[in-house]
Formats: sequence, C-alpha cells, structure tokens
Amino acid sequence: MLITVSDNWLKKPNLQMEKAIRAILKGGTVIVGTETYYAIAVNPFLGKAVERIFSIKRRSSESPLPLIAASQEFVNSKTFNVSPIARTLMKTFWPGSLTILLDAEKEFSRYVRNEFGKIGVRVPPDCPARRLAAEVGGWITATSANFSGEAAPKTVDEIPIELVGSVDEVLDDGSCPGGMPSTVIDVSDESWSMVRIGSISEERISRALGQ
Repeated sequence: MLITVSDNWLKKPNLQMEKAIRAILKGGTVIVGTETYYAIAVNPFLGKAVERIFSIKRRSSESPLPLIAASQEFVNSKTFNVSPIARTLMKTFWPGSLTILLDAEKEFSRYVRNEFGKIGVRVPPDCPARRLAAEVGGWITATSANFSGEAAPKTVDEIPIELVGSVDEVLDDGSCPGGMPSTVIDVSDESWSMVRIGSISEERISRALGQ
C-alpha cells in the first residue's frame, strides 16, 4: 500500500503514519525516507521481521543490517562498553550520518549484530525514518530499499515495483537528499577504524578526537 505523507504530519494526527507504526509493531515492513535514501524499516528485535528483509532485498544474511535510533538515550539503553571515543563522536556528530559499531544487548535480532555481537547504529538528522523510530520504541532497521547490488533510491519511483509490492507500507515523503551514505566506524577503548567511507570524512572524525 502506498502512503503519501503531508509536510505537516507532525503537527496533527496522521492516519497514514499510524498505519506504518502499526505495521512495524506487528512485525511488518515499511519503506521510509532517511536523511540520504529510502530504506526498509522493521522492528530489529523481531527476528522473523528482520529475516524477511533479506528475502525482499535478495541479499545474503551474512551482512548485518544497520539501525536507526530515535535518540542517543535509546542507544544508551541498549548498548554497553561505550568508550570515551564513541561518546565524543556521538556528541559531535549526532544527530548525523555517522554509524557507530557498538556492543549491544542480545535481545536484538542476530541479523543486525555482527560476529562480535555489535550493532551498527546512527541517530540521523530529522527525517521520516527517525520520526518513525520514535513512535515504535526507538529503533528501526535502515537498509536501503533496493535489490542487493542496485543503486539506493532517492524517490519511491526509483524503487522496483516488485520490491514495493513485497512490503506492507510505503511512506512517500518525496525526494530524499541523496548524497553519500552514512560513514561507518568501529570503535574500541583506545582507537577507531573506518569500516565504510561516507558523508563524514576521516579528517573530520580525527579532528573531533583531537588527532
């Protein structure tokens, strides 16, 4: 089902957003715009819901799915062993397009945790995906709404019809900004490493850490 979101949906109750919220809470799938591209959102604590994404995207389940959190408070509540380096980067770049790998509680689906038990999460700038996360318990998956290996879509029209037909709801909020995806980094107690180059450069991260 295709849903169109009005510009002022935050200012008054919106039946269309409520449908998307119900879909997530029931274990369904929703296509929603992020600060970069359209993504597929599900509840990351429901294993069957997360597993369904791999079938929809025709993607190997060996690669964990990234997450969006509605705020740093939600991140703090479900992660541990967060180093001073990670906290500095959160303070500097969140909300923003920086995904940080963090030790996480086992209640997350194994499909969003890597072999070391870490999740990749970001608190993005204001966007429909972050708003949706805030309404469904603070967390959603945020993997691009495309078939594996294809370009990430800036608009719903760029998403393959077959993929659109495989999800429960689509929140069409017009064109996403596009650009580079989020930067992904892994952080330890003493250092950090670049996992994926994205919109936040290595230079900016180093500068934030006084390196």
